[in-house]
Amino acid sequence: MDRWSWQDKTSKAAEENRGNVPNVRLYDGEDKTAFDQGNLTITTHRLSWSDGNQSIELPLKFILSIKAHNAKLTKSAKLVLSLTELKHSHQPGPHRSSQYDYVKLSFTKGGHLRAQGLIEGCIQEKRWEKGVIAIQNKHSSLGGGLVRIERQIESSRIDTDKTLNTAFKDIDALMAKAKDMVDLAERIALKLSDNQAEGNETVELKSHLLSIGISNPVTRETHGTGTTYHKSLGNELSHMLQTPLKEVGGVMSVSEVYCRYNRARGMELVSPEDVVNACKTLSPERHGMELKKFSSGVLVVEGDNFKSIMDSLLSVIKVNDCCSAISLSNLMSIPLLLAKERLLAAEQHGILCRDETDEGIFFYENLF
Repeated sequence: MDRWSWQDKTSKAAEENRGNVPNVRLYDGEDKTAFDQGNLTITTHRLSWSDGNQSIELPLKFILSIKAHNAKLTKSAKLVLSLTELKHSHQPGPHRSSQYDYVKLSFTKGGHLRAQGLIEGCIQEKRWEKGVIAIQNKHSSLGGGLVRIERQIESSRIDTDKTLNTAFKDIDALMAKAKDMVDLAERIALKLSDNQAEGNETVELKSHLLSIGISNPVTRETHGTGTTYHKSLGNELSHMLQTPLKEVGGVMSVSEVYCRYNRARGMELVSPEDVVNACKTLSPERHGMELKKFSSGVLVVEGDNFKSIMDSLLSVIKVNDCCSAISLSNLMSIPLLLAKERLLAAEQHGILCRDETDEGIFFYENLF
C-alpha cells in the first residue's frame, strides 16, 4: 500500500476517464485494509479509490502485471496487481511502507474482468508518458494542427479500407456460390423441360428455378456504354422475359419489367432509365416483343402475339357475358391499368363495344 497516495484532485495532461467499478475493497498484499466498499475509477494515468470520505490513487506506472482470480463459494473475485519497487519518494499516502510488492482489489459485486481489461489497455497506451507531447501539440502552430488532422484522416481512411476489404471478400465468396447455384438451377430446369409429363409440383419447381436469376448479367464494364450497352441489355431482357411474358398473357407494364429484371440480376442493378432505353431496342423480328405506349401514356412490353391476346380476352368476355376493367383484372390476374388498356385496344380494333351505365363501363362482344 506504500505506492498508494492521497488523491490529487487536479487532472493530468491528456488524462481520460475510462470506467468506474463500485463496491471494491483494497488489500495490502494478503492483509485487509480499512479501505472497504469504495468506488474504483480507472483513467489513462491512475487508479482512484474513494468511499466519499477519503480518496487515494495508484499511478499506473507502478503496475507491472495483473492476474485475475474468479469468485469462489466464500470468496469474491480479485485482481492481483504486481508493483514496481519504490525507488524514490512520491506523494504522501495512507502507508509509508509495506512488506508486500503487490496489492489486491476485491470486487464484491463483480466487474473484475472488465476492470482488468480497462487497466491493461491504459497500461499499454502509456498515456502518462505522452502528456508532455499532448500539451505541446495543443499549443502548436496552425501548420502542426493541420498535419495532425491530416494524419487522423489518413488513419481513419486506412481503417475504413481494411473493414471494406474484409466485407467485400465475404460478398465475393457469396457471389461465387450464387453463380454456381444459378448454373445448377439452369441445368435442372433444362432437364425438367425435356420431361413431357409434368405434374403441378414439377411445374412449380421449374418456375422457382427459372426465377433464381441471371448468372452473368450485362454491365457497363463488360459491354461499354450508350447504344451498345442498351442493345446488350435489350437482348438479355428479351431472353429473360420469354416465359414471364407468356404467363401474364403477352403484355407486361414497364414497371413490372423493371422489378422482375432487377430481381433476376441480383447485385448488378440497373436504373429505370436504362430499362426503358433497353426496351426501346426490342423488335418483334429479333426478340418477339416490343415496347408500346398506350394512349393514356402507359408503357408496356408486348409480345408479337397480339391476335392471341385479343382471342383470350374475347373468350373471357364470352364466358362472363360482359366485363368491366375491375372484373377483367381479377379474372385474368393482371393489373387494373393493364386490363383497362386491353379493353380499350380491343374496342379500337372493333372486337368489343362498350355500355356506359350508372354502375360503370362494361364491355361486350361486338356482334356487328
